[in-house]
Amino acid sequence: MKLYHGSQNGDLKELKTNFKTARENEEGKVFLTDSYACAFMYGACSSRFYGYDKGNDVLVIQEKAPNGLKKMYSGHGCYIYSVDVKNAEKYENHPIKNHVYTVKENVKLDNKERIEDCYQKLLELEKEKALKIVRWEDLSEEEKKRCKDNFINNFKPYMKTEKQKFPEEYKLLVSLYKELEVEDD
Repeated sequence: MKLYHGSQNGDLKELKTNFKTARENEEGKVFLTDSYACAFMYGACSSRFYGYDKGNDVLVIQEKAPNGLKKMYSGHGCYIYSVDVKNAEKYENHPIKNHVYTVKENVKLDNKERIEDCYQKLLELEKEKALKIVRWEDLSEEEKKRCKDNFINNFKPYMKTEKQKFPEEYKLLVSLYKELEVEDD
């Protein structure tokens, strides 16, 4: 079975089972997906910006701010690793469970693809119907307000840490919504 793993790290040689995942807080498993689009979104460091339309089994990316996708993805890349795995098991305790698999042993990586510009790749995947983009301008005024409020409420508590530890991401988030800006201590 061909499975994928997305990453910002282009030097991976092996995925190890002793890595504890942030979401699942589990050890002893390697997480992979059979969806190239899911691996891409994870590799582009933006898994928090997508969901799955379970009825149509399509990855859905919703723009969270005006020109948000272009701001987030233009000018940076990622890597997609593909591996052939014989003993993968479907992982049922995940929000996109139709596409998540686990392996209980380390997985050697030998095939990787460099994505030069994540925004261009996002548009290509949309054109190929591998995912659906819900653009900001297609949202109603009520949806825009709800989306903006949720975005700000979700990120505001972490912005001091973002500013200190991840200054580039901090700048990006503030460029989406000025309300996320925090004062220096």
